Amino acid sequence: LFEKSISKRRDIDFGNRKCSAQRAHFYLQCVRSLSKQLQARGVDLKVCHGLPEEIFAALPSESSVFCQQEAVSVECTDVEKMLENVLSGNGSSLVCEWGAMSLYHRDDLPFYLEEQYMPKSYTELGGAVGWKDIWCTPDREKWASRVRDPVAAPSVLPARSVEVDFPGLISEEELDDDEKSLARLGYSPEEIADALAREDPQGGEANARRTFEVWLSKQEGDGGNPQHGDAVFWDLPVGNGPGQGHDALQWANLARPDGWLRMSQYLAVGCISAREIYARSLACPNFNGVVHRLMWREWHRLCAIRFGRRFFWLQGPGWVQRPWVWRGPEVEAWKEGKTGIPYVDACMRELRQTGWLAYKGRKTTAFFLVFGLGADWRIGAYLFEELLLDYDCAMNYGNWIVVAAVEKPKRRDWHKDDKVEDIIVAYRQDIEVKLSAEMANDPSGEYIKRWVPELRSVDAAFVHKPWAMSEEDMEKCGCVVGKTYPAPLMSNLTLSTEVREGGVGRSMERLMMEDDGEERRVHPEDFKGQVYTKKEFLEYGASLGKSESWGEELWAGAAVAEGKAAA
Repeated sequence: LFEKSISKRRDIDFGNRKCSAQRAHFYLQCVRSLSKQLQARGVDLKVCHGLPEEIFAALPSESSVFCQQEAVSVECTDVEKMLENVLSGNGSSLVCEWGAMSLYHRDDLPFYLEEQYMPKSYTELGGAVGWKDIWCTPDREKWASRVRDPVAAPSVLPARSVEVDFPGLISEEELDDDEKSLARLGYSPEEIADALAREDPQGGEANARRTFEVWLSKQEGDGGNPQHGDAVFWDLPVGNGPGQGHDALQWANLARPDGWLRMSQYLAVGCISAREIYARSLACPNFNGVVHRLMWREWHRLCAIRFGRRFFWLQGPGWVQRPWVWRGPEVEAWKEGKTGIPYVDACMRELRQTGWLAYKGRKTTAFFLVFGLGADWRIGAYLFEELLLDYDCAMNYGNWIVVAAVEKPKRRDWHKDDKVEDIIVAYRQDIEVKLSAEMANDPSGEYIKRWVPELRSVDAAFVHKPWAMSEEDMEKCGCVVGKTYPAPLMSNLTLSTEVREGGVGRSMERLMMEDDGEERRVHPEDFKGQVYTKKEFLEYGASLGKSESWGEELWAGAAVAEGKAAA
């Protein structure tokens, strides 16, 4: 049904649904909520099941159809094009409005929505729309692009002037029946029973606003939010880190499995807008953190528009060529949370059972799939698209191409003779660092034990690395690796929270100055927080065909490492 960027490109099928029964149930709640709101304003909502171009073909000639454009999804824009073609055939028209799914209206952006004019980094975007330093402060320039105020819904809407016999019309009785509605959408009785048994957030605008108001009320004082404490940020994009005192950016939340705003499922479907959250948070002591999260969402939305269909290519927008694995028992084990790597398994099981996963969990599980197993990143992106309650095309695929390192040309070139095993070896230490950070942030393994019952009796010293137990330890706790819990798909991983020369667990202080005593810096756009010497900055510029002065400017714009976690 959808266009292909390359006509001969084969269809991709990783065995996933586009949408789980759980998320479909949430969508039904949102639709019913909208229906009741419209009824209160004198309008009946017509809900149909079918292809939009076939349903709207029933409209009389010279009709006008208005829709909120979702420019970040090529599937949605393809549907808009097909509908436009059908409507134009009988003198009708489709009017696409930008709407309020984005924080900024396209007319208020200081650049055209064409690739050559759009910002090339998150930091560049922040500067372009007038944030003085999006990583540190909510202050804006006087000339900053405006964020439009939310618009109140009208109290009364005009009545429908003509009755239309739409195909696929769902009766109000059926729409109010979860089982019947989900069955119509093609879900099995087992899928339906599972979805209805879950205790998920309730959909709809009223529930979105209620949830946000509860969150907002907790932000006064310390708001119960975790401050820096002993959290480590070895692999997180946290600017210069939490610092001392109150952390308005709430970086510590990124190191925890609980999330912070927890409004993503409502934002994804439009139950509440980014502009409303922005406006209601202006007086919040953690407004800086709210803006930072909303701007990341904005960045991914703009990237989706900028890259178009390349957003979904295996090689990504960066045309990155390297070997991949498409199928195999290891990939299936990852999907089911049975990799033998406790943190990865806990994350995947939480995702399957709840439809939600914290930022750190999404990034680490994705990294393990891509660089620990060498798998096609789209396998994970497709699975997340199916399972996430808060699935958002731009956020999901935007995060996956970044994790998979295919969003732009990279420093390292992989050659045709390289194998998947070479990828795994090259990124092994990165995986150890990520898992070691989890061990440092959750030394008792509380999160792991919550989702992986096989490990609940394992001592805290081994819960992150059960393969390190002796046979006596395994027998004592009743957890035998390879029998009652899977053997790890990556063997001999070394996890540690200690500062160790040349290995995982090295503190950022150690990374900043190696034995050669040479100064190292980290560039604000390098979200892995890697530190490099001036020589390495110049070599990087040369590898891109840039002049030495370009490398000098890059070095000048990098942050001097002072023992803080950087990104």
